[in-house]
Amino acid sequence: MFFSDAPGTIIGMDAFLSFLAVGAVALAVPGPDTFVVLRTALAEGPRAGTWAAAGSAGGNVVWGATSALGVAALLAASATAFATVKLAGAAYLAVLGVQALLAAARGDALAGDAAGGGALSPAAAFRRGLVSDLLNVKVGLFWTALVPQFVSAESGALLPVAMVTAMGALAFAWLTGYAHAAARLSGALRRRRSARIVNGTVGAVLLALGVRLGLAHH
Repeated sequence: MFFSDAPGTIIGMDAFLSFLAVGAVALAVPGPDTFVVLRTALAEGPRAGTWAAAGSAGGNVVWGATSALGVAALLAASATAFATVKLAGAAYLAVLGVQALLAAARGDALAGDAAGGGALSPAAAFRRGLVSDLLNVKVGLFWTALVPQFVSAESGALLPVAMVTAMGALAFAWLTGYAHAAARLSGALRRRRSARIVNGTVGAVLLALGVRLGLAHH
Protein backbone atom coordinates (compact mmCIF):
# COMPACT_ATOMS: atom_id res chain seq x y z
CA MET A 1 0.00 0.00 0.00
CA PHE A 2 1.06 3.57 -0.57
CA PHE A 3 -0.25 6.24 1.81
CA SER A 4 -3.49 7.48 3.29
CA ASP A 5 -5.67 9.85 1.33
CA ALA A 6 -8.48 10.15 3.88
CA PRO A 7 -9.69 8.16 6.87
CA GLY A 8 -10.32 4.64 5.68
CA THR A 9 -8.94 5.33 2.18
CA ILE A 10 -5.62 3.95 0.97
CA ILE A 11 -3.80 4.48 -2.33
CA GLY A 12 -2.44 1.23 -3.78
CA MET A 13 1.29 1.27 -4.50
CA ASP A 14 0.77 -1.45 -7.11
CA ALA A 15 -1.63 0.71 -9.11
CA PHE A 16 0.69 3.70 -8.94
CA LEU A 17 3.79 1.76 -10.02
CA SER A 18 1.87 -0.01 -12.79
CA PHE A 19 0.74 3.36 -14.12
CA LEU A 20 4.31 4.69 -14.04
CA ALA A 21 5.50 1.65 -15.99
CA VAL A 22 2.89 2.19 -18.69
CA GLY A 23 3.66 5.92 -18.80
CA ALA A 24 7.41 5.30 -19.14
CA VAL A 25 6.83 2.96 -22.08
CA ALA A 26 4.58 5.55 -23.75
CA LEU A 27 7.24 8.26 -23.31
CA ALA A 28 9.89 6.05 -24.89
CA VAL A 29 7.97 6.10 -28.19
CA PRO A 30 8.92 9.32 -30.06
CA GLY A 31 5.93 11.53 -30.82
CA PRO A 32 5.22 15.14 -31.77
CA ASP A 33 6.50 16.49 -28.43
CA THR A 34 9.81 14.70 -28.92
CA PHE A 35 10.44 16.26 -32.32
CA VAL A 36 9.26 19.72 -31.27
CA VAL A 37 11.67 19.69 -28.30
CA LEU A 38 14.44 18.18 -30.43
CA ARG A 39 14.30 20.84 -33.11
CA THR A 40 13.90 23.64 -30.57
CA ALA A 41 17.04 22.47 -28.75
CA LEU A 42 19.00 22.11 -31.98
CA ALA A 43 17.96 25.48 -33.38
CA GLU A 44 17.90 27.55 -30.20
CA GLY A 45 20.11 25.75 -27.70
CA PRO A 46 19.57 23.55 -24.63
CA ARG A 47 17.90 26.23 -22.52
CA ALA A 48 15.14 26.79 -25.09
CA GLY A 49 14.81 23.01 -25.48
CA THR A 50 14.40 22.67 -21.73
CA TRP A 51 11.67 25.31 -21.71
CA ALA A 52 9.91 23.52 -24.59
CA ALA A 53 10.17 20.30 -22.57
CA ALA A 54 8.62 22.11 -19.60
CA GLY A 55 5.76 23.27 -21.82
CA SER A 56 5.15 19.74 -23.09
CA ALA A 57 5.20 18.40 -19.53
CA GLY A 58 2.78 21.15 -18.51
CA GLY A 59 0.44 20.15 -21.30
CA ASN A 60 0.62 16.56 -20.11
CA VAL A 61 -0.33 17.68 -16.61
CA VAL A 62 -3.31 19.63 -18.01
CA TRP A 63 -4.48 16.59 -19.98
CA GLY A 64 -4.04 14.36 -16.95
CA ALA A 65 -5.91 16.71 -14.63
CA THR A 66 -8.82 17.19 -17.02
CA SER A 67 -9.01 13.45 -17.63
CA ALA A 68 -9.11 12.76 -13.90
CA LEU A 69 -11.95 15.27 -13.64
CA GLY A 70 -13.74 13.61 -16.53
CA VAL A 71 -13.53 16.60 -18.89
CA ALA A 72 -11.19 14.99 -21.42
CA ALA A 73 -13.58 12.05 -21.70
CA LEU A 74 -15.56 14.34 -24.00
CA LEU A 75 -12.97 13.56 -26.67
CA ALA A 76 -13.96 9.93 -26.52
CA ALA A 77 -17.67 10.71 -26.42
CA SER A 78 -17.93 13.63 -28.86
CA ALA A 79 -16.93 13.24 -32.49
CA THR A 80 -17.05 17.02 -32.93
CA ALA A 81 -14.70 17.73 -30.02
CA PHE A 82 -12.34 15.00 -31.19
CA ALA A 83 -12.27 16.31 -34.76
CA THR A 84 -11.73 19.93 -33.65
CA VAL A 85 -8.73 19.17 -31.44
CA LYS A 86 -7.37 16.65 -33.92
CA LEU A 87 -7.42 19.05 -36.88
CA ALA A 88 -5.99 21.93 -34.85
CA GLY A 89 -3.13 19.71 -33.69
CA ALA A 90 -2.50 18.40 -37.21
CA ALA A 91 -2.38 21.96 -38.57
CA TYR A 92 0.05 23.06 -35.84
CA LEU A 93 2.41 20.17 -36.54
CA ALA A 94 2.17 20.86 -40.26
CA VAL A 95 3.16 24.51 -39.70
CA LEU A 96 6.19 23.47 -37.64
CA GLY A 97 7.10 20.91 -40.30
CA VAL A 98 6.88 23.44 -43.12
CA GLN A 99 9.02 25.88 -41.12
CA ALA A 100 11.70 23.21 -40.73
CA LEU A 101 11.57 22.31 -44.43
CA LEU A 102 11.88 25.97 -45.43
CA ALA A 103 14.88 26.29 -43.12
CA ALA A 104 16.41 23.26 -44.84
CA ALA A 105 15.79 24.80 -48.27
CA ARG A 106 17.44 28.07 -47.18
CA GLY A 107 20.36 26.25 -45.61
CA ASP A 108 19.79 27.92 -42.25
CA ALA A 109 22.23 27.08 -39.46
CA LEU A 110 20.67 24.58 -37.11
CA ALA A 111 22.58 24.89 -33.86
CA GLY A 112 22.24 27.78 -31.44
CA ASP A 113 25.29 29.57 -30.08
CA ALA A 114 27.62 27.92 -27.61
CA ALA A 115 25.92 29.55 -24.64
CA GLY A 116 22.59 28.09 -25.67
CA GLY A 117 20.99 31.51 -26.00
CA GLY A 118 19.07 31.42 -29.24
CA ALA A 119 16.59 33.99 -30.45
CA LEU A 120 13.58 32.15 -29.02
CA SER A 121 12.57 33.48 -25.61
CA PRO A 122 11.86 31.06 -22.72
CA ALA A 123 8.18 32.04 -22.83
CA ALA A 124 7.96 31.33 -26.57
CA ALA A 125 9.76 28.00 -26.19
CA PHE A 126 7.42 27.04 -23.32
CA ARG A 127 4.37 27.97 -25.41
CA ARG A 128 5.66 25.90 -28.32
CA GLY A 129 5.90 22.79 -26.17
CA LEU A 130 2.63 23.50 -24.38
CA VAL A 131 0.61 24.05 -27.57
CA SER A 132 2.14 20.98 -29.20
CA ASP A 133 1.01 18.80 -26.30
CA LEU A 134 -2.41 20.38 -25.75
CA LEU A 135 -3.28 19.97 -29.44
CA ASN A 136 -2.19 16.34 -29.49
CA VAL A 137 -5.50 14.56 -29.14
CA LYS A 138 -3.73 11.25 -28.62
CA VAL A 139 -2.35 12.49 -25.30
CA GLY A 140 -5.91 13.19 -24.18
CA LEU A 141 -7.06 9.76 -25.29
CA PHE A 142 -4.05 8.18 -23.56
CA TRP A 143 -5.12 9.73 -20.27
CA THR A 144 -8.82 9.03 -20.83
CA ALA A 145 -8.07 5.36 -21.47
CA LEU A 146 -5.62 4.94 -18.60
CA VAL A 147 -7.27 6.75 -15.69
CA PRO A 148 -10.19 4.28 -15.33
CA GLN A 149 -7.73 1.37 -15.38
CA PHE A 150 -5.93 2.52 -12.24
CA VAL A 151 -8.38 4.74 -10.34
CA SER A 152 -11.43 3.37 -8.58
CA ALA A 153 -13.97 4.75 -6.15
CA GLU A 154 -11.83 3.41 -3.31
CA SER A 155 -8.65 5.15 -4.47
CA GLY A 156 -9.50 8.59 -3.15
CA ALA A 157 -8.22 11.86 -4.56
CA LEU A 158 -4.49 11.41 -3.99
CA LEU A 159 -3.90 8.63 -6.51
CA PRO A 160 -4.86 10.67 -9.61
CA VAL A 161 -2.90 13.63 -8.22
CA ALA A 162 0.15 11.40 -7.75
CA MET A 163 -0.28 9.93 -11.24
CA VAL A 164 -0.55 13.32 -12.95
CA THR A 165 2.36 14.81 -11.01
CA ALA A 166 4.62 11.84 -11.60
CA MET A 167 3.80 11.67 -15.31
CA GLY A 168 4.50 15.38 -15.71
CA ALA A 169 7.87 14.94 -13.98
CA LEU A 170 8.72 11.92 -16.12
CA ALA A 171 7.81 13.76 -19.32
CA PHE A 172 9.92 16.76 -18.34
CA ALA A 173 12.93 14.62 -17.43
CA TRP A 174 12.71 12.53 -20.60
CA LEU A 175 12.27 15.45 -22.99
CA THR A 176 14.93 17.52 -21.23
CA GLY A 177 17.30 14.61 -21.80
CA TYR A 178 16.51 14.82 -25.51
CA ALA A 179 17.12 18.58 -25.48
CA HIS A 180 20.55 18.33 -23.88
CA ALA A 181 21.62 15.32 -25.95
CA ALA A 182 20.71 17.28 -29.08
CA ALA A 183 22.61 20.34 -27.83
CA ARG A 184 25.76 18.23 -27.48
CA LEU A 185 25.65 17.69 -31.24
CA SER A 186 25.44 21.41 -31.94
CA GLY A 187 29.08 21.74 -33.06
CA ALA A 188 28.70 19.18 -35.83
CA LEU A 189 25.33 20.56 -36.80
CA ARG A 190 26.66 24.04 -37.46
CA ARG A 191 27.72 22.79 -40.89
CA ARG A 192 25.22 23.73 -43.57
CA ARG A 193 24.92 20.23 -45.01
CA SER A 194 24.20 18.74 -41.58
CA ALA A 195 21.66 21.47 -40.89
CA ARG A 196 19.87 20.78 -44.16
CA ILE A 197 19.69 17.05 -43.44
CA VAL A 198 18.38 17.44 -39.89
CA ASN A 199 15.95 20.26 -40.71
CA GLY A 200 14.66 18.30 -43.67
CA THR A 201 14.31 15.07 -41.70
CA VAL A 202 12.61 16.64 -38.69
CA GLY A 203 10.37 18.73 -40.95
CA ALA A 204 9.27 15.64 -42.87
CA VAL A 205 8.63 13.74 -39.62
CA LEU A 206 6.54 16.59 -38.20
CA LEU A 207 4.51 16.78 -41.41
CA ALA A 208 4.01 13.00 -41.34
CA LEU A 209 2.91 13.14 -37.70
CA GLY A 210 0.51 15.95 -38.59
CA VAL A 211 -1.00 13.91 -41.39
CA ARG A 212 -1.20 10.84 -39.16
CA LEU A 213 -2.94 12.85 -36.45
CA GLY A 214 -5.32 14.41 -38.98
CA LEU A 215 -6.30 10.96 -40.23
CA ALA A 216 -6.74 9.49 -36.74
CA HIS A 217 -10.11 7.81 -36.21
CA HIS A 218 -12.41 8.65 -33.34
